[in-house]
Amino acid sequence: MSAYDIVSAGLSAWKGGIGSFVRDLDRRSIRYLAFSQVSSLEFCRYRYFLEYFKKIRPRPKPDYFVKGNIFHRTVARFYRGQARKRPVSLDVLHRSVDRHRRGDGHELKNAVTLSVQNAHVGWEIVGVEKAFVLSLGKDLPPCLGVIDLILRQGSQYAVVDHKTGKNFNAPDALQITLYRELVRQKHEAECCTAFFDEYRWVNNLTRIRKPAFQRTEVSDSPSAWDDAKDRITKCHREMMSIEQRGDADGGGPCYMCPYQNQCPKASRGYSRY
Repeated sequence: MSAYDIVSAGLSAWKGGIGSFVRDLDRRSIRYLAFSQVSSLEFCRYRYFLEYFKKIRPRPKPDYFVKGNIFHRTVARFYRGQARKRPVSLDVLHRSVDRHRRGDGHELKNAVTLSVQNAHVGWEIVGVEKAFVLSLGKDLPPCLGVIDLILRQGSQYAVVDHKTGKNFNAPDALQITLYRELVRQKHEAECCTAFFDEYRWVNNLTRIRKPAFQRTEVSDSPSAWDDAKDRITKCHREMMSIEQRGDADGGGPCYMCPYQNQCPKASRGYSRY
């Protein structure tokens, strides 16, 4: 039985969330890959070492992690309501934010408001926060992930990924390429549109000078999947090297890293870090 078959069967039967499923795979030493692993490694090999080899979680948990998780859960609730023909009102969504972010939810509620105002309409909702496992071929472990939103209009599919932050950044198209390939494999879709929906944290929507919401359609190319596999393969080789050595070099900008207060290499003040 291949690693993909093992992980796929396990995910299909799993009753909990993707986080607990991943922890179960770790306990059983079953290999898998994820976009977040590639992103972590390319940012800084030592960050990858701490995060995915040593399994250390950043302390304290970065606030942007917390806010991002609340936003994703709230928007998922909105789209699930739409899919079930039982719409959830904006007031209910805002109250949900207040329960998780007491006294400090203005930015979150504004982002949720924008998500409702800019909701994808005219599409059938196929999946919300959909956990998946994707085969990357016989030479790589399977890839795990969660797609924020899968939509369909007839034979046309679309995938949507939500991003939050203080500013709009340049999202990594590798993430969308993985999502597109999953839709092609699972739904036999010939065409899959893709969007990054970005939300900028703002306290007051009436006093902003630049947009707080941005939707970007991500173009596809015939070589996107092959390029993605090449990139993942290169990262996987480096991951195996780190595992064999039990160590890794630094290299990322520490001021942007959630491990900056826990990283022994950053604390030494190496100029190249």
